Amino acid sequence: MPLGLVLMLSASSAAVSTAEVASNPQMVGTAAITLGDRTGAEPALLSSAPAVNVGLFYHTGYAVKNLDAAMIQFTNGLGIEWEPVRTAIFPVRLEDGQVLSLTFQVAFSKQGPPYIELVHVEPQDQTHPWRANEHKSPAHFGYAVDNLAAASDALAAAGFPRIATVNVPGASATVFAYHEGPGGIIVELVDRPFVPGGVCDSPDSPFCPPTV
Repeated sequence: MPLGLVLMLSASSAAVSTAEVASNPQMVGTAAITLGDRTGAEPALLSSAPAVNVGLFYHTGYAVKNLDAAMIQFTNGLGIEWEPVRTAIFPVRLEDGQVLSLTFQVAFSKQGPPYIELVHVEPQDQTHPWRANEHKSPAHFGYAVDNLAAASDALAAAGFPRIATVNVPGASATVFAYHEGPGGIIVELVDRPFVPGGVCDSPDSPFCPPTV
């Protein structure tokens, strides 16, 4: 069990260390157990001024090897229903500056937001963030933003390098931008005009960037 994990074993607000539990096993079940005591000041986990102004993530996306098979499996297993598959061809600029012509097939769930997005990209024999196989489907979280270029630049400056976007000369990011976070976690920023219906349909939508 990971160090620092807190197991809430009762409604008691008391917390005891693992050393105390070892000397008095009866304490289990009457208090919260803190595994691995931490000393010193806790880091500030939440910034008062995040680099990018976003709402809640509006989709979780998976790049898949076989789009039809993945859609069927999600439907059979979880009851997911799908909007019609959309196809688009984009010139995509990768982190190293290489530009690839990629064909996207995208399916969004009818349930949501947050939606499930399945993406199949061709060609699959080239290196890009949507390269999938039978054993791996790269995943990402998608957020709507008001000014993609500015938001993408800010997220890159905050330590999330931009690894893919639609290539338009003179623009740092267009339509969408993929950014890589810790451990390879992918965050997608999508310009507001390109988000699906239901995301920013109302001014107070929690999935849209909040007014600041």
